[in-house]
Amino acid sequence: MKLLAFLAATTAMCWVPTGCRGTPDFAVEEDSVDSEVTNVPVPQYVRRLAVWYPRTSEQYVTFAYSRLEHAAFQLKKQRSWIKIIERRHIDLLTDEQRLQVSGRVADDSAMRVGRLLGADSMVLFRIDVPTWRERVLARKSGRMPPLVITSKIISVESGEALYHVVVTAMPGPISGKWGDYASDYELQPLLRSTLDHALSISIRHLNQSFR
Repeated sequence: MKLLAFLAATTAMCWVPTGCRGTPDFAVEEDSVDSEVTNVPVPQYVRRLAVWYPRTSEQYVTFAYSRLEHAAFQLKKQRSWIKIIERRHIDLLTDEQRLQVSGRVADDSAMRVGRLLGADSMVLFRIDVPTWRERVLARKSGRMPPLVITSKIISVESGEALYHVVVTAMPGPISGKWGDYASDYELQPLLRSTLDHALSISIRHLNQSFR
C-alpha cells in the first residue's frame, strides 16, 4: 500500500538577543505504509485490550505515545464492549513481577504480560525516530533516517497478529539542505511535524480496523 502526502511549514526561531535566524522550509512525506493484515478488521471477539509502549526520554515521543494510547481508548466509541487496560497497569505489573519488557518487546513476552493482566489481546506501539547522533550526521551527510511507527495487535491466546501496520515518514527540506540547520534544536519542529503526520495516518488505520 503506497500513499504520498506532503506537509510544508515555515518556522522562525530567535537564537541571539541581537536578531532572529529563519529556519529552512521542510516537507514531510509518508514514504510507505506496509500492512501485514490488509483491509481485515480486528475480530469482534477482541474485548479486553492491554496497551503497551516503551519508555522514552524524548518528550515529544512520550506525547506521541499518549496520543496513540488515547486513540486506543477512543475505539470504545466504535465497539462499546471493549475494555482497555492502560500502560501504567503494565508498568505496575512488570515492577511487581520483576518482568523485563524491553523496547523491542517480543510477542511471547507480550503474551505473558497479557495473560497476567487478564487481557485477550495486546496492543503494541513502537516509535523509532532518528537518534541525536543520526541527526548530527544528517546535517553533514545530507541523509536523514526515516521516522517509523509500528502498531500491532496480537492475540494473547494464540500469538496471532490480528493487526500490524508500519508507517514510515521521510522528512526532507523543500529547499536547501540538512546542513542549513545550525543546530539540533532547529530540527525539533521538523521532527515533531513529521511525527504528527505519521501519527495521524497510524491512528486512521487503527480506527478503520475496528469498524
